[in-house]
Amino acid sequence: MKKFKKVHVEITNICKLKCSFCPPKNLPNVTMPLDKFDLLNKELVNVTKELAYHVVGDPLVVPNLNEYLDISKKYALRVNLTTTGYNLKEEQYETLTNDAIRQINFSVNSYNGNSHKKSLDEYLTPIFDFCKYALEKEVDFFINLRVWNFDDAKSAKEFNREVFKKAFEYFDISLDIDQFYVAKPKNIRVARKIFFNFDDYFEWPSLENEFVSNKGFCYGLDSHFGILANGDVVPCCLDKDACINLGNVFEDGLENILKSKRVIDIKDGFKNGKVVEELCQKCSYRTRFDK
Repeated sequence: MKKFKKVHVEITNICKLKCSFCPPKNLPNVTMPLDKFDLLNKELVNVTKELAYHVVGDPLVVPNLNEYLDISKKYALRVNLTTTGYNLKEEQYETLTNDAIRQINFSVNSYNGNSHKKSLDEYLTPIFDFCKYALEKEVDFFINLRVWNFDDAKSAKEFNREVFKKAFEYFDISLDIDQFYVAKPKNIRVARKIFFNFDDYFEWPSLENEFVSNKGFCYGLDSHFGILANGDVVPCCLDKDACINLGNVFEDGLENILKSKRVIDIKDGFKNGKVVEELCQKCSYRTRFDK
C-alpha cells in the first residue's frame, strides 16, 4: 500500500470547549476503544510512520491517554498531539513526555475563541510550566504554541500581544512583537524546541458552504487521510463529520478502502487538477495548495 506522511487518527471527538472558529460537529460523542485502537495501529504500520491524534476532539480529555501512546510506541509509530491545553494538569506532564510523541501543538488562540471563567494567566501558566518541565527533561520533540489568528479580517492583535508578553516574561526573552505582523514568519523560537507557530484562521469545509471550484489540488489522500473515532475513513483532516465516508476501517478493512474506486477517483482527480467531491468543491482551505 501507498505510504502516507501522516494519518490523522481521532482517538476521541470530545473537546469540552466551543471555539468560535470551530463549527459544531454533527456526530455523537465517541472515544475509540483501546482494543480497536491497537488493531488499527497494527494495520497502519503498513501505510505510515506518523499519527496525529486529532481531527476534532482533544486527546487530553482521554484519562488513559498514556495507554494509547504506549500502543503507538509498541508499533514504532510517532505521534503528534493537538490540544487546547485548557484543562492541562501537572499530573499529565509525565504522559506528555511519552517516547512515542514527536510533537505537541497547543492551540493557544482557542482561549480567545471561548467564553469562560479562567483568566489568561490561569490558562497559560500550566502550558508554560509544562514547557519548562519538558526543557528540564530534555525531551526530543517539538512544542508548538499555535497562534492561528494572524489574518487581517479577524485580527486578534491585542489578545496576541498579551500572550506574547506573558510568554516573553516567563521564558525571559525579548522580541519585537510588531515585527511579527510585518515579517509574518511561520515560527518564532521561544526556547529549545519550543516555538510560536503562526497561521491565519480558515473556514472548515461544509456542504452548506458556497461553491468554490471544481478545479484544483489537495494533499488529502496524497500526504495524509483521516480516521474518525468511530472508525470511518475520510480523505482529509477537515472532514469532521465524514461527509466523504470512504468506509469503516473496522468493518471494511483499511487496504480495501484505500483501493476503492472512490478513493482512486479522488486521487486521480487531484492529480489532474479536478475536484470530484462536492465537499472538496466547497472547501476554500484547499485553494492554498493550488499551483
